Amino acid sequence: MPLVQVTMLQGRSVDQKRKLAQRITDAMVKEAGARREAIVVVFHEVSQESYASGGILMTDKAK
Repeated sequence: MPLVQVTMLQGRSVDQKRKLAQRITDAMVKEAGARREAIVVVFHEVSQESYASGGILMTDKAK
């Protein structure tokens, strides 16, 4: 059972996540030969104050 975990900032719509799940699944089927029904995609959403890039919190970059 392939498990793909996506960590991203909060704020994506259900439709955006639906499309991402479909495209990620398609890629796993095509490139890894995985069975579509066995692929699990999990979205981990984090707040801007819980995510840093380059040592700077995203909430501070937005200012």
